[in-house]
Amino acid sequence: MFETTAVDNIKFEDEEKSNKILDFDFNSFNYIPSAIIVQKNNKIVYVNEPLLEIIECDYDWILGTSINELIGKENNKVSINQMKKRLTIEDGEYKIKSPRGNEIYIELKCKAERFEDSTFLFVDIRDVSKEKRKYEAIKNRGERYNDILENLPVSIYITVDGKFEKVNKEGLRLLGVEDFEDIKGKSMMPYTHPDDVYHIKNRKDILYNKLKSVYFEEQKVIRKDNEVLIVEAASFPYTVKGSKGVVTTIRDISERKRLEVELHESRELYKNLIDILPIGISIHDAKRFSFVSDSYVKILGYDSANELVGQKLSKVASKEFQEVVTERLNSLLACNMVLPPIEYKFITKQGDLIDVEVISVRFSHNQKVNIISTVRDITEKKKAEENKLLLEKTLEYDRLKTEFFSNISHELRTPLNILLSSLQLIELYVVDDTNPKIMDIKKYSNVMKQNCYRLLRLINNLLDITKIDSGYYGLNFHNHNIVKIVEDITQSVACYMKEKNIQIIFDTDIEEKIIGCDDDKIEKVVLSLLSNAVKFTKPGGKIDVGVHDLGDRVKISVRDTGIGIPKDKLGLIFERFIQVDKSLSRISEGAGIGLSLARALIKMHGGTISVTSEYGKFTQFDIILPLKNIENENVILNSDEYLDIWIANKDKAERVNIEFSDIYI
Repeated sequence: MFETTAVDNIKFEDEEKSNKILDFDFNSFNYIPSAIIVQKNNKIVYVNEPLLEIIECDYDWILGTSINELIGKENNKVSINQMKKRLTIEDGEYKIKSPRGNEIYIELKCKAERFEDSTFLFVDIRDVSKEKRKYEAIKNRGERYNDILENLPVSIYITVDGKFEKVNKEGLRLLGVEDFEDIKGKSMMPYTHPDDVYHIKNRKDILYNKLKSVYFEEQKVIRKDNEVLIVEAASFPYTVKGSKGVVTTIRDISERKRLEVELHESRELYKNLIDILPIGISIHDAKRFSFVSDSYVKILGYDSANELVGQKLSKVASKEFQEVVTERLNSLLACNMVLPPIEYKFITKQGDLIDVEVISVRFSHNQKVNIISTVRDITEKKKAEENKLLLEKTLEYDRLKTEFFSNISHELRTPLNILLSSLQLIELYVVDDTNPKIMDIKKYSNVMKQNCYRLLRLINNLLDITKIDSGYYGLNFHNHNIVKIVEDITQSVACYMKEKNIQIIFDTDIEEKIIGCDDDKIEKVVLSLLSNAVKFTKPGGKIDVGVHDLGDRVKISVRDTGIGIPKDKLGLIFERFIQVDKSLSRISEGAGIGLSLARALIKMHGGTISVTSEYGKFTQFDIILPLKNIENENVILNSDEYLDIWIANKDKAERVNIEFSDIYI
């Protein structure tokens, strides 16, 4: 409102002169910059030109109307009616419409004077439309900004001197507060995590003292319900009415941080999984490596993935396969498919060639086409396949060999039995020791018989070995006194030892030890060991045979004072077809089957056989048999029983002759 107006300066001291002015002379108001309306008895009788400019009208439109009519259409009609009754207008702001339809905001100040029967209103008007519109615009803008502020998905806090001045809806929600009045004017420190107190103080110094903004920083916020959130905050300072304030935007990143942790853990998990896979994994663009797993690095013998990342694929692919690799990978880049496994040869860091199996597939990453390839080292697999083929050939050869030995052994036994039968028949007639011719026949008959025994021994050993290899060799288990078995077989060779001038001694620390065994096979093994002892013991030597109780086991030992076995041959002594003495001057014959067969028979009894020797001094074989009794007699292990009928019916002396048949007398 104006402090003084043209209306305030109107004086009516000289009534006669005043009446004259009022009746006739208002044109002087045209020279006043203010807009003036003069109303007499509710009718406008005068307006000056500034008023016509404000209202955008002419004299004809406004003269004769009333001020109440001018302002009544756009303002409160109740107030206007009351002013009509009082014949006055209240000072204030009003909205009117011009003849052109434009809204005009005016500020009005009125002064009423009464002369005789007439009431004059002198009205001073100022156009405040621009100010009003500017104010309304500012007001609307403020309301709009306030609405935006309230509904932003970001928490916004306006604080003055560290106390809450304004908080939007999202800010209240983040703090767990329902009504802003609960925190208005209160400190924000109760919502600050103790870990961030020192950090917040530093921020205050930057904001309040240095008047600088603080951009996105992570901190913790304690909600009203004591839940701790991880947030990202940015603040800038401002000053209003002399007070220092801070506007802070906060975004809850708790979920993002949780996902980041899970993503990191997931990455670590997948990386560890990739690294421990037995296959190598690489990522490339068909030209250079961008990633290789630890397994890939190890397969190719490198120390670090950095040695391969960024290198060309040709660094690992052998020259003979480089063209194939390039062609396959280019076809994969052109068409999205999974390339079937293919075998290449790769070059290791050490320059060795290894066989690998590669599978490749295309994928997109960061709008770029890449290829992921898996590599599996199949060098050992290739060797295994080669070895398998070799093994199959070897097994087939062994099968054919076994069949051959079995067939030829059976074929040889038939004529051999005829020869032995014929020799037995000759012995019945060759009884006259005085006839020289008969003596020659007897001499050559014995030679033939010994060689038949040698051949029979060899055939039987071959058959036994063949049956053991094929799993068809049976044992006839009974409970026997093992001491008596060994002692009897030792005594049966005593005469032979005497003829060879070799001393044989049997010794035992027990008289009886009952174990479950096949007595024929035990006798066969002991005879085989004695035969070996005789072969390599010179006349005048000694052979010790012993049986010793070991509690739940029994030990049978055969020790001779023969030539012994070299140390480098001890590991081969039980191998098939191995002979220690291969010289042409050896004193005995043999096929190298006896000890191998002996070990197989002892193993079938659940026992062990071992040898100790000192070359030039002695050799000792030790047999360890477990103590197990057979509850039911005639228990046969394995699938079949084989017992040579012809040998089974011979006495022990005959067995000795067969076993010792390859020793020259």
